[in-house]
Amino acid sequence: MMTFAIFAMRALEVLFFTGLAGSVIVILISFYEDAIELMGKDEPTHHVPEH
Repeated sequence: MMTFAIFAMRALEVLFFTGLAGSVIVILISFYEDAIELMGKDEPTHHVPEH
């Protein structure tokens, strides 16, 4: 029974740190996109003329 508990703890550790790493990646991507938007280097928008 103790072996199963240790295995479950190790599996949960791996899942936790994988989720943590994924969250860090999302935060970095969001920060990068927000920084570009704040600096005004946004992609030019093409306005479609109305008929």
